[in-house]
Amino acid sequence: MALSPLDILQKQFSPARRQGYEPDEVVKFLDGVREAWEGTLKEVARLGEELTAALTDAERLRAQQDEIKETLILARRISTDLQGSARRESDIIVGEARLDAERILSAAHDEERELQESVVRLKAAKIHLVAELRSLISAQSRLLNEWE
Repeated sequence: MALSPLDILQKQFSPARRQGYEPDEVVKFLDGVREAWEGTLKEVARLGEELTAALTDAERLRAQQDEIKETLILARRISTDLQGSARRESDIIVGEARLDAERILSAAHDEERELQESVVRLKAAKIHLVAELRSLISAQSRLLNEWE
């Protein structure tokens, strides 16, 4: 049997044949019971509202949790893709750097070879010039000797 505060307030007791209870005390007691019952019903209603709000928040948090999980999975995929791309790009850069280094070394070797050839030509030219100078000096010395 559901009992409301109004039921408690409107409750009428039939008079006792012998000794009954003091009507004012019964009324005061029923008023106290009614007030306590009203407070309990209000508390139950408030707790129901809190429960509803908590359930709503929990559902919202579950949805956010799912979104966060999906975001993390996507972030992992992107991270993996970026790492792969970075590795490929670094391999390309290293390969190009090696090719450039080989070209530079080849050019340096070619230049070294050309310089060595120039040095050999210059040494030969020096030997030739020294021989010509000796020949000229010898000829001039003979002329001087003849003039004396």
